Order: sequence, then C-alpha cells, then structure tokens
Amino acid sequence: MFGFFFKKNTCDLWDNLFYTVICNFFSLAALFASFLMLAAALNAPLSGGLKAGTVLISLAAGCTLTCTVTIALGDNAARISQFNSARYGNFFRRIASSLKDGALCGIFLAAVISIAVISMPFYYRMWNSSRNPLWFVFMVIIFWFLVTTVFALQWFLPVRSLLHNGLLKCLKKSYIIFFDNMGFTFAVTLVNILNTLISVITFGLYPGTAGIVLTSTNALRILLYKYDWLEVNPGLSPKERRNVPWSDLLAKDKKTLGPRTLKGFFFPWKEK
Repeated sequence: MFGFFFKKNTCDLWDNLFYTVICNFFSLAALFASFLMLAAALNAPLSGGLKAGTVLISLAAGCTLTCTVTIALGDNAARISQFNSARYGNFFRRIASSLKDGALCGIFLAAVISIAVISMPFYYRMWNSSRNPLWFVFMVIIFWFLVTTVFALQWFLPVRSLLHNGLLKCLKKSYIIFFDNMGFTFAVTLVNILNTLISVITFGLYPGTAGIVLTSTNALRILLYKYDWLEVNPGLSPKERRNVPWSDLLAKDKKTLGPRTLKGFFFPWKEK
C-alpha cells in the first residue's frame, strides 16, 4: 500500500508542478508576513505583560494567515488525489471562505506553540531546581501531547477536505486516525520530511506547502479505503482487521494511474 501511495504521490506532484509552484508563492508570502509580524512584536520597545500579549497576538495573527492560505489548498489537493485536475480559481476563491476555519486553526496552533515554548521550559526549570517528580510528570505529559499533536495534525486538513467535517470533528478524527494507523502516519511523516528537505533546496517553491498538503491528502484518501472495507465487513476480529486486502482495494486506482516510467515523467506524450 505504501509503495502505491508513494508512486501516486510522486506522479501527482510532478504532473502538477506549475500549480504547486504558483500556489507556493502565496504560501511563502503568508509565512514571510507572519515572520515579520512576530519579529516586530519581539523587537517592540515594550515590557512585561504588554509585550507578552503583543507577541501572543502577533503569533495568533501569523498562524491565522498561514493556516488560511494552507486550508485554501485543500480543495485542489482533494481533486488531485481523486485523479482530477487542479483549478487555480478554486485556490483563490477558497482563501476568503477559509478565513473562519483559518482563524480557529491559527488560534489552536498558536496555543500549541505557546505550550511548547512556555510550558516545557517552565516545568523543566521547576523539576531541575526541586527534583520533585511531579514536575517531571507534567513535563512528560506536555511532551507527549506535543508529539502526538504534531503527528495527528498531518491528517487535519485532509479530513476537512475529503470528509468536509467541522473543526472539532476534524481534530478528533485526526487523533483517531493517528492512533489507529501509527505506522503509516510515521511513514507519511518521513515522506513529508523528504518534501521539506527538497523544499529547502528549492527555496520553498517545490514541493513546498502545497506539496505537503497533497501528500497528506493522498495518504488519507488511500487510507479511507480501509475504513470503507471495515464498514462493509463488520464483526471482524482484531487479527482479521489487520489483514486489509490492499491489492483488491487499490486495483481500480492502480489501473487509473497506469504504468509510469522515467521517460513518461519527462516526455509523457511519447507514451501515448
């Protein structure tokens, strides 16, 4: 299953190269604007609670801007994962309609970042100074919450784009999918780490944010076949649930994707 996912995702990223690069210009602009807002707040001539509040507001605003643009990428990522073509107009129209969910998601992300930046060092200092095991327990709980959230959030946008659920239900399902498919989640994470490394080389233009969103969406679309299979086969034992007939479930997708050679990537017209 992973082999087909990786092949299809590679093909989709290549086939939509220009779309990916163009959309990533806007993602990079959002990230740059967010960075400028946060840098201005950190360097503002303020002190105490006023500065902390300013930094927190700028962080939430930056996360909102970034999340809004990222959420706007979701509709086209779903279309591409379903063997349809991306539409530039979809992306631009979705920016305005994604503002509400972008704000909610941005506030949540800002809260997670704040917990990581403030709570972890605080509990570590308390434990280091007193050696009270209670502080260590708090630190471990926060650490695993952050790790779990990072992995689970990979599924958030695909759940929203493919299943069209509300924010809270998307978050809930993201955690459920993570705990139910930890091995596959780690594998998708490795692919997204590879996407990130390539993005550094290409200055964020390819595959960039759009490519990472598409990767996670492709992964969830394939994973949903398992849940469709479980739905029509209730009462399976835990052992039977693990033996998912991926060859049968992916047969139609494999036929639709077809064979793709290296020559076909660069000269697709020669394979027709």
